[in-house]
Order: sequence, then structure tokens, then C-alpha cells
Amino acid sequence: MGRYASVGAESTVTAADTTMVRVTAATTNRPKIYDVLWGASGTPADNALVFSLARTSTTGTEGGPVTPEPLDPADVAALADVGAGDFTIEPTQGAILIDEPVNQRASYRWVAAPGSELVIAATALLGIASQVKSAGYTGSAETSVFHEE
Repeated sequence: MGRYASVGAESTVTAADTTMVRVTAATTNRPKIYDVLWGASGTPADNALVFSLARTSTTGTEGGPVTPEPLDPADVAALADVGAGDFTIEPTQGAILIDEPVNQRASYRWVAAPGSELVIAATALLGIASQVKSAGYTGSAETSVFHEE
């Protein structure tokens, strides 16, 4: 079982949920999201951002595909499909699993308790997206998503 890291960003945060990284299962695996980091990378100010993890039922159109980096160099390539950054078409959002408001000057880390990882079904197109939104901040935000398969 391998563990992988994927990094993505949104160059312009808006008031609507925008995807920074999306992890989609293959029909032969069930990726588990176990650790996520979020933060604003724009000019410091005093704004609220809402970071979330949401189930998705389509992949959308990302700014670029991402190759998940194995945390152990001896692991094989990940089977999950990962897209990142500046999506031109957002994935179709389903249930929001985590929704965390954070001050722009702070970063936030979510780590699953053992056995509480967020599991993606082994079904084509299903996934989980790391998203951001803000009513007042229009700078950039970044995320690192760690999954196991």
C-alpha cells in the first residue's frame, strides 16, 4: 500500500468553491485521503477563507494533471488520477465532508484519526476535491493532499 503527495493551488480565490487538487479513484482502487494542508499564499491581510474537502462525481477540467509523488521512492506509481490548479470547469460537487473557516494569516492542517480516512469508492469519475472560497480575499491559495492506496 503506497502513500502519495499531490500539491496544487488556485491563483485567484473567489466567493464560490474553487478546486485546488482533485483525487479521483480508478475502478481498481479506493484511495484514502488522510492528511491535507491549506494556506493563503497572497499578500497578507485580514480575510477569512473557507477550506473544504468535498466528494465529486466528475473530474472537471484542471489547469494541469499532477503525478502524485510517492512518499516512499520504492512504491509504484499511483493509480488515482489527480488534477490540480485553476480548473476551467469545476468538478461536480457532492457532499461536503470538511468545511473549515480559517483566517488568511493562518494555515490549517487536517489529519484523519486512524481508521477515519476519507475513502473514495472504486468507481470511475468519483473523487474528493480540496477546495477554497472567500468573500473578501482574491489572492492565491495552496494545498497539499496526501492519499494512500
